[in-house]
Order: sequence, then C-alpha cells, then structure tokens
Amino acid sequence: MTSRERASHIGIIAFGLALYVGLLMLMHTQLKGFYLGVMILFGINAIVCLGVSITNSYTNIFSLGFGGIMLIAAYTTSLLTLPVRYKAQFLHLPLWLENAQWPFVPALIAAGAVAVLSSVVLVLPAFRLRGHYFILASIGINIVMTNIGINFRAWTHGPLGVRNIPFYTNVWWVYGILLLTILFIVRLKRSKFGRAFVAIGKDQTLAAVLGVNVVRYKIYSFIIGSFIVGIGGALWVHHIGSMHPHVFELVFVFQVIAMLAIGGPGTISGAILGAAIITFFTQLARPVQEGFSLFGLEIPPLIGLIQVLIAMIIIIVMIYRPQGLLGRHEITWKTIRAAISAVFRNTRNPNLTG
Repeated sequence: MTSRERASHIGIIAFGLALYVGLLMLMHTQLKGFYLGVMILFGINAIVCLGVSITNSYTNIFSLGFGGIMLIAAYTTSLLTLPVRYKAQFLHLPLWLENAQWPFVPALIAAGAVAVLSSVVLVLPAFRLRGHYFILASIGINIVMTNIGINFRAWTHGPLGVRNIPFYTNVWWVYGILLLTILFIVRLKRSKFGRAFVAIGKDQTLAAVLGVNVVRYKIYSFIIGSFIVGIGGALWVHHIGSMHPHVFELVFVFQVIAMLAIGGPGTISGAILGAAIITFFTQLARPVQEGFSLFGLEIPPLIGLIQVLIAMIIIIVMIYRPQGLLGRHEITWKTIRAAISAVFRNTRNPNLTG
C-alpha cells in the first residue's frame, strides 16, 4: 500500500467514524421515549445476534443455550450495581456482595466473564453430543438457568424479580460496543481462529484432517460468543431497569435465531439486518397485539400475534430466500460505492436500465 493509498484509507475511516458519531449525536438529541428505546433495543439485539453468529453460523454449532447465558450475565451485573439499601432490604446476600456497588464498566466486564465461565462449564459436557441431541441439551441450559433464577430467592428475589437496577445503558454505550464488536469480528474472521471456526463449520472431519483441534476451537468459539452475548444481556438489564427469571426464555431465543435466518447467517451485515427487521417489527406491532380502536370498533388483545407473524416471515424467507436476505454477501464500502456509482450511471444514461 502506497502512502497515497494509506492516506486515502485513513481519510475514509475518519469520515466514516465522524459520520457514525454524528448519527449517534443526532439520535441522542432528537429521539425521545419510545423511538429512542427501540433504537437502543436494536443495538443490543445486534450485539447479541453477532455473538450468537460466532457459534451458530461460523462454527456451525447450533446452540439455543444463549438465553441462559444472558440470564446469568444480567443477574451478575444487577447484583454488582444495585443500591446497597435495596439489596439489604429485599435480598439475602453475602456481606461483601451486599455492600458492593460497582461502576458500570467493571460490572459489564464481570458479566461477560461470568457468562464465559458458565458457558464453558455447562456446554463442555454437551460436546459429546451431536446434531439434535446437542440442540436439546443446549435448550436444557435455558431451563436450568431459569429454574435457578426462580428458586435461588436469596440472590434473585425469585419470580418477583429484581428492581431498582441503575439505568446506565444509553445510545453511546450500546452503539460504541456494537462498533467494537463489529471491528473485532472483522479481525477475527481474518485471523487463524476465524479461519479455523469457518473450517469446522464447513466440515469438521476435513478440518481435523488439516490439523485443526476441533474441540479446542469449539470451546474458543463458545468463549468469544458467550462474552459478547453476556455483554448484550448486561446492556439489556441496564436499559430496562428490572430483571426476572423469564426474560430470556425460548421466545426470545427463537427471535434471535429468526434474526440470523432472515438476515443471512455467516455475515456481519446479515446479523445486523435481521436484528433491525425483527426488533422494529416486534416493537411497532406491539400496540396491535395489545388491542386497539379502529373507527370506533374495539379490537381485543391478540396475544401471540407477533410470534405468529414472525413465524410467517421466516417461512416466506425460507421458501424464497433460504440463504437469508443477504446470503453470504457483506455490505462494505466497496459495495456501497458500487451501488452509488450504478445509480448515478443509470441516472445519466436512462437507456441502460431498459
């Protein structure tokens, strides 16, 4: 790369970063209430979807246990940041934990670390299973974590859940971490680890023949994916401000899988596109599900409508676009510039479109 090309590359990065910060500033100042909350949820779902894609797409280990991993991460950061007075009144914790009130960043890192530890402990024995047996075992992780949350009342307050969690999550935290996650996965895909993940995902036997330690790299993929997913769970709980054992059950898990299936597994762009479609659709359709009035006619609540519509969207995508909307294609600066150039060419020469 020549000095001129390097300067051009740095200029493009600086322009993109400035544009990104400008959009975040615009979002932070102009959006309020419901619409700001939807954008924050989209960012969190995109982070979770990217974390899940490392195991479920790149390494091709179809796991449904990330809901339980998010649950334990969310409880971890909740217990570390809750006000001391609230913990003393409603929970029965060890004295060191009751008196602890950590800042947001250390609690976030601790949540990711606990998510990694729990995923390795719970998933490692399941590596002996294959196919749908492994999928069933991963579902068991969600069930186990939910029941621990319900019955471990001294720490979790049982089904009543935990409230008064500080509202630390905002646009800057969510989209800053999302950007770091994207950059990390871009570098990961080009590294030795990323190539090993993709090789395992395509053919485990061939990868082993080529010298890839399949079990070791599967564990690595779970460690990386669980840390990102745990960070997503921590951001979620500090956005909502309350926590109970049922928040990340199978309905949430299937929504994340739907994001990957609709956007396109195996790509960063597909995970983000799928997260955008499902998040915006579920949040904007929620008033319809809760009942509404139309021309004086009262429409009763339609419980489960969102899940039915998501299922219909998945069926349509799987029939007409089984590889997802983006397939294996990434949206990059090159594709954006090529699309803009094509639009300008067609505008100047309308006969080319005919």
